[in-house]
Amino acid sequence: ALRNVLGEHVKQAGSLVAPERLRFDFSHFTQITVQELERIETLVNDQIRANLPVQTAEMAVEEALHSGAMALFEEKYGDRVRVVALPGFSKELCGGTHAGHTGDIGLFKIISESGVAAGVRRIEALTGPAAVSYVQQMTHTVLQAGHLLRSKPEEVVGRIKQLLGSLKASEKEIEKLKAALADTSAQTGSEDELRTVNGVSVLVKRVAVEQPAALRELADRFKDRIRSGVVILGSATQDKALLIAIVTKDLTQRYHAGKIIKELAAEVGGGGGGRPDMAQAGGTQPEKLDQALTRAYDLLAGM
Repeated sequence: ALRNVLGEHVKQAGSLVAPERLRFDFSHFTQITVQELERIETLVNDQIRANLPVQTAEMAVEEALHSGAMALFEEKYGDRVRVVALPGFSKELCGGTHAGHTGDIGLFKIISESGVAAGVRRIEALTGPAAVSYVQQMTHTVLQAGHLLRSKPEEVVGRIKQLLGSLKASEKEIEKLKAALADTSAQTGSEDELRTVNGVSVLVKRVAVEQPAALRELADRFKDRIRSGVVILGSATQDKALLIAIVTKDLTQRYHAGKIIKELAAEVGGGGGGRPDMAQAGGTQPEKLDQALTRAYDLLAGM
């Protein structure tokens, strides 16, 4: 089945065979698609339903190879070998036991496909009652998902895609609302947040935004508010801190935003830099954000 679907280059590279489970490693250089796996599975189950007799015979290895039997695994064979054949479908050298008829297998179900080494793929599958049990479990899972989503089983995937799209749209809307809230903060911020350092207006503020783009937008609004000066903003989530520094064009010969942010980022366990007029950075110690912002005034005073 693998050769029929993937090509004649397929060769066995290892295997594990148990009564109701198998693992098969083989040469192939790309991930197998869902469609290819379905074709492989269908081909195998077609042979199972056909209930073909499994023919076995012992013969000299040269005779076996001359008859078209495949030596699937790269190993040394004795003078005589066992040949297992499904008439009209496959013939190979194999020393293991086999069912008398393909119908004895009952059902074949692939449960995983993965890469195990360069140029080697692995298929794992179940057979017989184990395969039936697996299909029942998956069916039960889909039915449960349909119940939770209030959808028919065949509509589950479409419903999930719809919900993911709605979630993404909601996340964007939340960010817009946060930006609007931050914008209000920019418009109503107290005047004591704006200080004069060496004759330059400096605004340092902690804000409640979580995305770098939103922080940048808010910093631009503060910059427009003070017109000439330096703006330094910081925000924190549970696991990260964000910082931004903006220097108005008329002051970039005096202050460098990239150098400012590099110093402050070190306070929150991070690093960064940027242009003379704008720089952003992040850190892994959000609990130290207030410490970094407090230091900003002294840092500018010493520049």
